[in-house]
Amino acid sequence: MSSPHPAALRTRAEQLVSEGHSAKEVARQLGISPQTVYRWQRSRVSGSDLAQARTRIDELEQEVLLCREVIAAMRQVMPPKDVTR
Repeated sequence: MSSPHPAALRTRAEQLVSEGHSAKEVARQLGISPQTVYRWQRSRVSGSDLAQARTRIDELEQEVLLCREVIAAMRQVMPPKDVTR
C-alpha cells in the first residue's frame, strides 16, 4: 500500500516534530491530518531502539529455554497430578 503523501512531506513533518512542534501544529502547517503525523511518529524507530529490542528478545528467549529445562527436570522428579495428555 503506497502513501498518498510524498516522502518529502513526511520528512518535513518529522523534522518539525523533532524541533518541538506539536503534531497538530505540524499537520495544520502542512495540510495533512494530525492522525497521519501521529502514525508517522509511531512508525519511526531508531536503530538503537531496534538494537535494544533485539537484545531484550534474545534475553527473553534464553529465559524461556531455562524455564523449559526447569519444568522438564521437575517433571522427572515429580510428575504432575492427574495428567490427561
